Amino acid sequence: MLVTAIILFSGCGTTPDSVEWRVKPQSNYYAREKAVVFESLVRVLEQHGYEITRSAAAAGEIEAQSNLLESRVRGAARQYFVTVKMRDVGEGETGVELLVHEAREGDFKVGVTKSALSDHGRYDSIYSALESALGKDSWLPPGGPA
Repeated sequence: MLVTAIILFSGCGTTPDSVEWRVKPQSNYYAREKAVVFESLVRVLEQHGYEITRSAAAAGEIEAQSNLLESRVRGAARQYFVTVKMRDVGEGETGVELLVHEAREGDFKVGVTKSALSDHGRYDSIYSALESALGKDSWLPPGGPA
């Protein structure tokens, strides 16, 4: 009976973070060195109101969070978290993977819910601003690097 209880309750720990792998990050490629893309993306995120919570230039990783935002529901709030991974994909070319999470808290007993978003306008706004910051002809077509 004890073994059955352990087996049943061991499956109860599933959270959106533990199944995050189901949402693929959105990717773009740029004809710029990783260091240049990294610095530009940090500036873009800060200009969009994100606070950089972790950055590792050598690893090409950035984590950032937005301010707490009001929701349409009275007493509720939401916040966005951005995870970025960059990698060299060719001579002077960088791949950028971006994943946006939304955390919501409202008038419900579950507490804060956090989920990865597969599609959201924040991807477009961040990538557009990054392309603008990197300059003309920086973006590489969807086929990827040369």
